[in-house]
Amino acid sequence: MPSTVDVTAILQRMTPTGNRPPAVTVLGLLAYLIALVELMSGIASVILLLRPGQAQLLFDRPVSDWYWVITASLSAALFVAYIWLARGILAGADHAWPVVNVLAVVNLAFGALYLFQGTGWANVALSALVLVLNNLRGVRVWYGEPR
Repeated sequence: MPSTVDVTAILQRMTPTGNRPPAVTVLGLLAYLIALVELMSGIASVILLLRPGQAQLLFDRPVSDWYWVITASLSAALFVAYIWLARGILAGADHAWPVVNVLAVVNLAFGALYLFQGTGWANVALSALVLVLNNLRGVRVWYGEPR
């Protein structure tokens, strides 16, 4: 017996009811912005991978091509993950709330390790902002009731 998929029912479950809180919109836009940064990072890694020899501009010393392959692969995976997450945030998917919290805590921890290097303070500030926004009462209700 062939299986049928009710696409309309799936889309209705994904379509949130009510008005989206402004904090959710900010969270969704931040996730799309991070996805764009990951895309640019992946493109830069591919460009540096394709340079002749192992010459590149970031470290003033040769770096193995494997470094750029791994960086480009991770950036591509994170790009897809953040697009998926941003769509989930804006749609009010119940999986988005814990994923955003976990990613923010991980980024906060890594940011604390790099406080006195270039990106540490920005990472800590943005991660803290995401944690605060994601745990506001209206935002939590947007994702659905806690289970």
